[in-house]
Amino acid sequence: MRYKVQTAMIDKLDEGDMFEVVCGWVEADNQYHAATLFMLDQSIPANFEREYLDPILVVDENYNMGNYKHAGINVACDFEVGLRG
Repeated sequence: MRYKVQTAMIDKLDEGDMFEVVCGWVEADNQYHAATLFMLDQSIPANFEREYLDPILVVDENYNMGNYKHAGINVACDFEVGLRG
């Protein structure tokens, strides 16, 4: 099923902080998996630090909604790539 995932982030640049909302569509098995796959696709450029802000919002095509904290999704990302067993 397709899910739309959205979260906010702050990029800490030399000239000041920049706030941005990022979102996108993901094919996943459930809402939690959609949030995990979305966060795995996000990159952190080497020239600045990025901080993601809670919550991660997820909605499917039938308008079923969920929200998740980044701490829980970070653990799920570790399991997804095999860093935790």
